[in-house]
Amino acid sequence: MTDKNMRQLERRPFVKIVDYSVSVLEFTELRSLKLKADIIDISDLGLGLRTTYPLEAGHVLRFNSGIGHRTGVIRWSMKDCNDETYRAGLSFK
Repeated sequence: MTDKNMRQLERRPFVKIVDYSVSVLEFTELRSLKLKADIIDISDLGLGLRTTYPLEAGHVLRFNSGIGHRTGVIRWSMKDCNDETYRAGLSFK
């Protein structure tokens, strides 16, 4: 996971449910999944989110609602040991 001290800008708490899409390769077929996530913090350069989908570093997300039409790249992701969700950090592109 990325060290908070390495961020260029401090993240501020931000609670919002957003729609996003991610393209994934499944058995040689590229699929676009439409999913939801909870944003938990945000800055001008990125955000932290929680989702039920196992995002991976390098996945490109496109936000369709909640924070406007923005795109970002997952920098890190980890499974939450308390439930079936994943916590991830994303930088905007």
